[in-house]
Amino acid sequence: MPITWKKLGYSYANNASITDSASAHAVTADTSNSGRSFALPRDVNIQSVEVFMTSLSGSPTTLNMYLARDSAGDVAFTPGGTTGATQTIKAAMTTASAGHCVYAVDSDFHFDENVANAAVGTVYAVLELDAGTATADVRVNWRA
Repeated sequence: MPITWKKLGYSYANNASITDSASAHAVTADTSNSGRSFALPRDVNIQSVEVFMTSLSGSPTTLNMYLARDSAGDVAFTPGGTTGATQTIKAAMTTASAGHCVYAVDSDFHFDENVANAAVGTVYAVLELDAGTATADVRVNWRA
């Protein structure tokens, strides 16, 4: 039986502060900063993750990203240190201190209430630069 998606959308994190130390950022509905964002459904297929960085400083060249179920970033459900998790930052076309990375995911996510520090409707993007700092907007695109 073919898959039929009933809903598609994205979840959002605004102004995530990222450095050369891994940090977890809640990605969920944020209608104040991205009016069409939604909380993630309990069962969803995550298609991709977009990370748009501004205020790049300290010469970062790569961004490591994985998605986790919990706010500590301990319970990953996408690769964090394997192929596909690290990408070269692509410079923005018109702004020298901005850049982006896009990660193809295509992975199912099912909320598990038994995971400590997990929240319904939220996944956590764990981000780490190879050097320097940046401010990032994170968009997780999904279908349910």
